[in-house]
Amino acid sequence: MGESAVERRGMSMPDVTGWTAVVPIAFGSSVLGTLAGKMLDRTGARAELIRDGYADALKALNAWGQYPERIYRRIDDSPETLQRLEAMGAELKAALAYSTGWVSGESAELGRIYNAMVELLRAEVTIHARLAWARPPASKAASMNIGELPTANAVPDQADGTTPAEWLIVQLFSTLIQYRVGWRRVVWTRPLLRRRLEKRQVVAQARRAFGERSARMLNGDWQSAPGCP
Repeated sequence: MGESAVERRGMSMPDVTGWTAVVPIAFGSSVLGTLAGKMLDRTGARAELIRDGYADALKALNAWGQYPERIYRRIDDSPETLQRLEAMGAELKAALAYSTGWVSGESAELGRIYNAMVELLRAEVTIHARLAWARPPASKAASMNIGELPTANAVPDQADGTTPAEWLIVQLFSTLIQYRVGWRRVVWTRPLLRRRLEKRQVVAQARRAFGERSARMLNGDWQSAPGCP
């Protein structure tokens, strides 16, 4: 007597206490999954921004290093041409200044190396541009050629001072970007990265090659320096 219809059918009421525990867990798992997904998305987006920033920094170095070649290849010394080259130089220097600040802000360790590379390249470009302006405008198609034809036994060597400045800069600095993206960014903490970069002696390599190349340019030895007519 007094049995409910559910009990007569052999069924029991659901455990309300159990449901109150399951619902928050399920809801919490959903929230955590959403947050984890957003964090991964942000991490991927951040890595992409960092790669793009360093790519722009390398482009700025390369473009500034090639600026003297634009001067060599000018077809006249008209006011329009001079104004165009001057505007181009200003834009390249502005891009280089921006990249210098960006790299230093992203990584103080890589920023010091980038700044040192900029100083080396600035000295190189100054010498090269001065000599380029002293040459007459290119009046023939053959005058557009930069550098001499390589010999059969020519072997590029960064240490001999003959590698074009901007090539050397891009090659050396690009090897350092790996420490600022992906899992290496977490592993290579500032103290470890600082010691690693000191051991690699990247700036010393560039300074040695630049010193020999600049000396050849100042002595008028253009034949041994590719990129120079």
